[in-house]
Amino acid sequence: MKAHESPPGARSAKLPNFILAGAPKSGTTALYHYLRQHPQIYLSPIKEPTFFGADDFLTDPEIRAQVSREQDRLRAYLAQPKLHSTHFLITEWNDYVQLFREVLEEIAVGEASVSYLWLPGSAAALRARLPEARLIFILRDPTERLFSLYLLDRRRAAGTTFRDWVLKAMQQAGDSPGVRRYPIPLDGGFYATQLGRFLEFFPRHQIKIHRYEEFRADPRRVLRDLFEFLGVNSGFPVDLSRRHNETLVPRFPALAAFRKKFFGQRRLLGWLPDKPAHFVRRLLYAGKSSFEVAPEDRKLVVDYYRDEIVRTEELIGMDLSRWRR
Repeated sequence: MKAHESPPGARSAKLPNFILAGAPKSGTTALYHYLRQHPQIYLSPIKEPTFFGADDFLTDPEIRAQVSREQDRLRAYLAQPKLHSTHFLITEWNDYVQLFREVLEEIAVGEASVSYLWLPGSAAALRARLPEARLIFILRDPTERLFSLYLLDRRRAAGTTFRDWVLKAMQQAGDSPGVRRYPIPLDGGFYATQLGRFLEFFPRHQIKIHRYEEFRADPRRVLRDLFEFLGVNSGFPVDLSRRHNETLVPRFPALAAFRKKFFGQRRLLGWLPDKPAHFVRRLLYAGKSSFEVAPEDRKLVVDYYRDEIVRTEELIGMDLSRWRR
């Protein structure tokens, strides 16, 4: 069997008919897991395969080297009789199609790659392969989205203020315009520019846009709307009890720096049962709600994105005035 061929006995795969395409740090991981609960929905076991952004991200030498290093592991993974959840960047069509070979009678078949919103070539690539696909976007207040990324980055940049972090990102954006290595803190918030690319290639009725704020406030209502958009039973009861990809910030930055220096990315609490591990994690880390953006810092970011926010309002017909305050 050649490396790119299907395992013996595998069914031919159905192609995706919907894509969860962004934005980063806007609740897409939670939405991915909630959608997967629905019996009429199939989602790729790999979240973020990012196949339709390959032409963009492969311009980065580091990512290209990473993809090359992982080819043997990817082939071994795809050769398994049953696919489990994991992480790979997918660059070849035959590999991408294999992510959907276990689809049975599901009505909605899809995948989630939030970088599609940001990567400039993904809209055209999606249109070329999946012209009938429905696209889902969750947009978040750009300042809050950026602040969430900052808190996540504090594990590496302990002691750096949000303002200094933003100013550095602004300088880097000016120094190296164009496609850059992901994650790109500032690039993810240019919603009007990014959505405009998709609206060039897809009719508006194939695109569903929700705000992160409404998803957090009433997830069941948003899920019902998305189920209707995907043509599945809108009354399916989703279990919302589990939090996914919650941003946790070290309460003791010096201790976090020590841990990273001597233990790297190894999970140190994996040997503990769930409840004690949860208790220790809460002792060491605080949720994002424990931190707030200073008014003067918010103004800095709002001014940076103001024109994009106004253009986004006009483009999608939503009131985003709170994002400009």
